[in-house]
Amino acid sequence: MPTQGASITVAGGLDLVSSSHALFRTPGAATILENFESATTGGYRRINGYTKWGAGSATSPTGSISDAITGLISYAGGVLACQGSGIYWSNDGITWLQVNKDTYVAQTGTVAITAGAATVTGTGTAFTTEFAVNDRIQINSINYRVLSITSNILLTLDSNVVASASSQVVKKSGVLAAALSSATTILRSNQTNNNFDVYESDGAYGTLYITDGVNKIGEFQITVSSGVNTYYFEELVAPAPINPSVCSIFSERLIVAGQSSSTSTVAYSTRLKPYDFEGSSAGEIDVGDIITGIKVFRNSLIIFCKNSIFELTSLDSTPILKSITKNIGCVSGNSIQEIGGDLIFLAPDGLRTVAGTARIDDIEIGSISRKILPLINTLLTNIQQYTISSMVIREKSQYRLFYHQSGQGQSAQKGIIGTFKFDENGVPAFEWSQSIGMDLKFCSSELNPQNEEVKFGANENGYVYEIDTGDNFDTTNINAKFQTPDMDYGDNGLRKSLYAVKANIKPEGTQPDLQMRIRYDFESTDVPQPGAVNVGSLNSTSLYGSAVFGTGTYGAVTLPSKKMIVTGSGFSNNFRFFSDDTNAAYAVNGLFVSFIAGGRR
Repeated sequence: MPTQGASITVAGGLDLVSSSHALFRTPGAATILENFESATTGGYRRINGYTKWGAGSATSPTGSISDAITGLISYAGGVLACQGSGIYWSNDGITWLQVNKDTYVAQTGTVAITAGAATVTGTGTAFTTEFAVNDRIQINSINYRVLSITSNILLTLDSNVVASASSQVVKKSGVLAAALSSATTILRSNQTNNNFDVYESDGAYGTLYITDGVNKIGEFQITVSSGVNTYYFEELVAPAPINPSVCSIFSERLIVAGQSSSTSTVAYSTRLKPYDFEGSSAGEIDVGDIITGIKVFRNSLIIFCKNSIFELTSLDSTPILKSITKNIGCVSGNSIQEIGGDLIFLAPDGLRTVAGTARIDDIEIGSISRKILPLINTLLTNIQQYTISSMVIREKSQYRLFYHQSGQGQSAQKGIIGTFKFDENGVPAFEWSQSIGMDLKFCSSELNPQNEEVKFGANENGYVYEIDTGDNFDTTNINAKFQTPDMDYGDNGLRKSLYAVKANIKPEGTQPDLQMRIRYDFESTDVPQPGAVNVGSLNSTSLYGSAVFGTGTYGAVTLPSKKMIVTGSGFSNNFRFFSDDTNAAYAVNGLFVSFIAGGRR
């Protein structure tokens, strides 16, 4: 009998819901896709790993690996991490500064203030040399900003004082690292799930706001002059909300929600004053449902609640609260991310998007996770056991959600990877896969001051990790599996004897320990099933001047194909590619199968 051939393009991502009959028509999809990602350039690529930030010299912020990190964010060219009762910042993962300190330092002279007025009168003060407009200033234990400076003995605050006082010490915020280490600590008790956002218009790095549902709103800033950092930290006191759980910057204001005393209230600051919640343009709105998260989307603030979703606009005039849906809520605010012009979030029935259409003020709700519904259902059924975190990897158009289970080992930690792509018809869709063994409880991805994407995470061992880097999971092997659906090559009634498989594989470095296994007729025990085949040597393409001698092949094709002689027969078969090593990533892009047609059943 003559040899026949079939070409399979690897695409579509993980599909756990389509029938075996339907999957005959999409042989490039996957029924198992673990520690692979759907690449934007095509095919399935084994994912990168994660490594300790600071490499072999990495340290835990508190110095103790028994203290779990409760949140982190990239800021000012480094990372700010919350751990234990402290907040810490580092630019290298090795040396950490505790920054939740009283950074107000007494200045020259004393001052007098009058209730209901914003004027400060000094005695022996040096306002023109010691202060500048917008400086943080503390008088009588209350914090203000400097609005203007008239002379050494006269300045104006940005708001009226509440109570009169005389002979008061005047303090200014901002200390160098040496003074910061010896300053009085402002303890942050019972931190569990920290939330962050940056008010961009304040200094080179902006001002970072921190909420956690337990402590007062934290305000942290780093400024730099002549290469030297100055550090600022304070907690916002009433009338600012006392213990909100979530925060966001919107309409040039700080927006917070989730106070323990008012779980359905959104509070917003005075415009251009994120620290001020009592000005004429500040206010609050009760949405009537427990708020789980808030996120800016286009020109709106989307308010995610337990059973509903709202849109808030027009804070500069009369606030408008519009209901998006009263039938669907958000399970975890930590799942909310913007990608592909949409907001993605975890709902009680799966991952969904809030997508604005071309029609003005029209917002639609759409589900995107149908193909991985069994994974989603398992997650939602056991949601109370997990800590949810998520991130976007912009350069890959990729959404990642991690669900961490405390007290479980690394191999038990799981996640979901969704790559936003356009199909051959130009229709946008997500292609899904699964991560197993990435032990990450919190994660964050931002653009650093050099406009480079940086991705960090943390788990319960107290270290900060760089995500999507390296070829191992914190020194542990990456166990990757990709299995195709059963394929019948267009005729399920015809027996095929497979002769050879040519796999189109693109390695990125050291050859992986890659193997291929074939199973016939849905892994029937009535059919002989051959053993695994070692894919063998595959060298990455060498470029003159950049290749390492002995690891690259001069003149290799960009997408090498590896031919493997195989055995066995059946009416259908699947292929599984798997590796378990710390070698470089690789991508499986397609297959060409050679077979001989046999008898018809």
